[in-house]
Amino acid sequence: MVTTAGWLLGSLLLPPFGLAASGMAIGILQWVVLQNHIRRGRQWILASVAGWAAGWAVALLAVPPDIRVLAGVVLGAVVGGAQWIVLRREVHLAGWWIIISALAWATGLGLFPGILTSGVLPGAMTGIAIELLLRYPKQHG
Repeated sequence: MVTTAGWLLGSLLLPPFGLAASGMAIGILQWVVLQNHIRRGRQWILASVAGWAAGWAVALLAVPPDIRVLAGVVLGAVVGGAQWIVLRREVHLAGWWIIISALAWATGLGLFPGILTSGVLPGAMTGIAIELLLRYPKQHG
């Protein structure tokens, strides 16, 4: 739900800042949920914002505009990779996060684009994935 809310917040309420605002809103709202589950929760925000900015930059520069699915894969993989840096210290099998993020954003941005579905689909997919991953925390000494 927080990914969807962040997407809508950035897209609708902060349109002059567009995609950057969506990435920041998503990262902050995800942190609100994750702060009691991961030790480096604040780094999640930084990883999300940096990944979002880098992912969109790569997608805009390297992917033709008519191939939205590929743009979603690129964005999701870059954001997922940045977030993985934080998540890998917290849960087992964190590498799946990159793959799931890439598939989620490819689905939301490419297969079923639209202001609402572009946030709902990735939000549902990543929400289920993080719930499953958090069931296998790493022990911290």
